[in-house]
Amino acid sequence: MARFFLPKERIQDQRGTIIGEELAHLRKVLRLVPGDHLTVFDNTGWEHDAVIRSFSAGQGDIDILRSYRPERESLLKITLALGLTKAEKTDLVVEKATELGVQALLPFISSYTVPKLNDRKIEARTERWQRIALSATKQCGRTLVPKILTLCEFRELVRQPWTDTLKLLFWEREGQLTLKQVYETDRDARAILLVIGPEGGFSSEEAGKAQQHGFKSVQLGRRILRSETAALASLSVVQFLWGDMG
Repeated sequence: MARFFLPKERIQDQRGTIIGEELAHLRKVLRLVPGDHLTVFDNTGWEHDAVIRSFSAGQGDIDILRSYRPERESLLKITLALGLTKAEKTDLVVEKATELGVQALLPFISSYTVPKLNDRKIEARTERWQRIALSATKQCGRTLVPKILTLCEFRELVRQPWTDTLKLLFWEREGQLTLKQVYETDRDARAILLVIGPEGGFSSEEAGKAQQHGFKSVQLGRRILRSETAALASLSVVQFLWGDMG
């Protein structure tokens, strides 16, 4: 059954109103008509079985038949901080990270960042990533859409408090500490921040600064991974060790 995102504020008294891009997808792409059934989720953890009642100018009205909480979200709160890379690589990470259960994505700029974006391009990319996250959420059955946080500098990222969060920096020069070893000493972590560098990785100065602010520098094996590979590999392992995979 087709799934659509419907903000909670557009649901009242067992009725909902679909507008904008979701309405266009419903009518022009899927060509649904009054009487057809669909599923909507409201980004508060609730999912609703519904039926299309009618269409009018710029909106579709639905009747809610049943509401429930499917509990498909991971109990582990993961924020993925990703060094800015080429557009298509970040697009891939946003999509797959959503499928893997990430709750928020934070793009950042560091010493070896290649793309140089002005404010207009940053805003356009952020909107694009949010659309990708929404589309992936609909596809994989999640009920919460990951947040795309505002692009920041690496130094701002490490200075943030990240209260009650296990902070992990993946660095290709880390020769000892592994995720498995971190898990052995921090089994009870319920919120984790994963920091993945851009194509060029992190400088020694950046890694040192992160460690000064309580980050643990970890490795992902003996091979050097591309940033998008490192992001998805680290997410998968973290979900396996602390989360709901495996």
